[in-house]
Amino acid sequence: MAQVNGALVAKALVLVAKKVEENKDYLCELDGEVGDGDHGVSMTIGMRAVSRAAKDLPANCTPADAFQSAADAYADEVGATIGPLYEAAFAAAAESVQGKSEINEIADWAKVYNSMAIAIQKLGKAELGDKTLLDAFFPAVDHITELSNKGGKLEDALASTAKSALDAAIATKELVPQKGRASRLGDRAIGHQDAGATSLAIVLKGFADAIAQG
Repeated sequence: MAQVNGALVAKALVLVAKKVEENKDYLCELDGEVGDGDHGVSMTIGMRAVSRAAKDLPANCTPADAFQSAADAYADEVGATIGPLYEAAFAAAAESVQGKSEINEIADWAKVYNSMAIAIQKLGKAELGDKTLLDAFFPAVDHITELSNKGGKLEDALASTAKSALDAAIATKELVPQKGRASRLGDRAIGHQDAGATSLAIVLKGFADAIAQG
């Protein structure tokens, strides 16, 4: 069983940033089909800042410290629409684990992911089915919440949750966008995978891989 202390959360944030940057061009390509084409760039700018902040944290930092450092990094670096959403999400994650020195249980991560998704929804005013990152995040939250009631290894739960997010992101091809620039395309956006949902799945995969590596 992984011992997920603040240092490991910080390490996970560094890996998340690396995975996002590795997929920068792909995310821009997805976004370019229906939007401005800059999603990969915006996410990479934000996650580079997250990575720098995480590397600067002391070894005895708490999980809440690590998540809050990510929120502060997004607040400082990203002015695009996605910036405030991830700032709110990471701040909510920090609040959800306040006072904990370790977050080793599936239920801990279910709470983290649920808090992040709700914070994004409150700020962005999107609903499930609007073809946004929430169309990957809410199914992932449902998945990990169900697993938290069954028990099992955290590493396996995070991995399958990331897979559920990716499956849901791919399924956004069938949705008609209701938010952002893509909403102007209406039915013409059908067949195009949402970039925000895809980057969210990449973020969750980063967390899963980092916790598995320990």
